[in-house]
Amino acid sequence: MARTQSFLWILVLALLQLTASGQEYAGSDPYYEQEYDQDNLYHDYATRQQDKATGDVVGEGGGAWKYAAGGTVAGWFFGGAFHCRRQKKSLQTKFKADQKALYQQYYEDVYSLQIQNAELIQALEQMGVRIQK
Repeated sequence: MARTQSFLWILVLALLQLTASGQEYAGSDPYYEQEYDQDNLYHDYATRQQDKATGDVVGEGGGAWKYAAGGTVAGWFFGGAFHCRRQKKSLQTKFKADQKALYQQYYEDVYSLQIQNAELIQALEQMGVRIQK
């Protein structure tokens, strides 16, 4: 019994060895041919980031400042136009209210002057002074 058990163990180990060797991709396999060079995409990316960090890249990185400056100028211009429009509306409203108050005061003053002139003319007529109109 011990002999058959050890024989079985040897047989299982041999089968495991055969299946494990079948999973290796070697150049002798006709269906596996590496027709391309190993890409070094990550290596290129890493060296590019390192160059950017040290400032070795010439002529690059200025675009961000251009966009930031352009956005600032555009924001300043459109913000100024927006706030000027708001200020214009508020000033027009205030001017119209002031003008209305001024005209109302003018009409009241003219009316009171007309009443005062009429009273003066009446007082002078009572005194007997004749006024030519």
